[in-house]
Amino acid sequence: MHENNAVREAYARHLLERYSGWLSRVDAVDQEEIEAVAREIDEVLATEDGMRHKELLKKISELRDKVSEMMWMSEHMKILHDLSHIFAKTFEEDKILWKAFELASRVMRADAFFIAFFDEGDSEIRIPISIDNGINYGPITVPYGQAMISKVIETRQTIHIRTMKDEPSEPEMIRWGSPEIDTNTCIFVPLMLGNQIKGVISAQSYREFAYKKEHEELLKIIGFQVASAIETARLYERMYQMSFQDELTGLANYRAFHRDLEKLLGEESSPVALIMLDSDSLKLVNDHFGHHAGDELIRRIAEAMKAVAGRENTAYRYAGDEFMLLCPKATMKEAEEKVRAIRDFLRMHPLLQDNCCIPIAVSVGIARFPDDSDTADGLKRAADEALYRSKRRGKNCTTVYATG
Repeated sequence: MHENNAVREAYARHLLERYSGWLSRVDAVDQEEIEAVAREIDEVLATEDGMRHKELLKKISELRDKVSEMMWMSEHMKILHDLSHIFAKTFEEDKILWKAFELASRVMRADAFFIAFFDEGDSEIRIPISIDNGINYGPITVPYGQAMISKVIETRQTIHIRTMKDEPSEPEMIRWGSPEIDTNTCIFVPLMLGNQIKGVISAQSYREFAYKKEHEELLKIIGFQVASAIETARLYERMYQMSFQDELTGLANYRAFHRDLEKLLGEESSPVALIMLDSDSLKLVNDHFGHHAGDELIRRIAEAMKAVAGRENTAYRYAGDEFMLLCPKATMKEAEEKVRAIRDFLRMHPLLQDNCCIPIAVSVGIARFPDDSDTADGLKRAADEALYRSKRRGKNCTTVYATG
């Protein structure tokens, strides 16, 4: 009898030490471990003592759940803060998508993860990022109307598959990624921006019952921030590209010219011809027919530049009625032929204003890299000097810098 009491007392002390250890790491205590101790208690302790210990075990379990939830919420809020901070600093879609995956993975199992985009009227769904077991299988596309993604887009409702037994049969469920193992739990959340559906964000786990309702809400918030960030990035890209385009003519502008010239001379070891062209009659047309006619003259020269440029060359409206044409790998003879083609186009397409036919004359200067200069600034100055000489010679002519 005394021996049994001694065993129970020793076991009770052991339990207290165990509880103390659990409380120091309560968020990491396994529920199965708690349940195993509860079964041991029935075998060792008397009924009354066992009931008290079970009450304590229940409180430890509840405390573990509360601490885990608080820690999850704290990490959740930190993730949302990090997302906002990261998305405010980058306009690169790839970085936005990858960061969304990394941050979501911090608070939920994301053995597989993808973000899909869809624009109303498209026949395909674009999936730029599709990660399975650490490997990115994107970008890929799937036909609209197939797969779970299409169902989420159509219904705008979250789909939560908790186990493979809940999966719909083919052809609704289409998988891609690792052929060796399938995910068992999947959340598909619509990407919403206001009232517009932009796509789907999905997290998936190899384990069954891996997600809770809170994970759905987290993905919704991440999805909204991703959709907002991507929309901002695309708007920024459009504005950035527009900053390199001349609004009146649709040609590239002076900023684009300097960017492209520097890049071209940095990459090319072969010659580059630069044609600089200036209208001889813009002021006259503006004075006699109005600035709307002057704008039409500028557009007509731009049309000539576009028609002659072809795929290998790029035309620019540099400023006012001054234009540039960059001709990589062109000989001087080929550059001069380009100028003749521009003059031929303008001769065949004069301006018609107030029943008057207005011929369009241009002065041209040509310089060539590296013969006339081995730097971008030097090449531009050489072409500008050649153009100035054409003006001094009476306009409506072409001057090659090397021959003057």
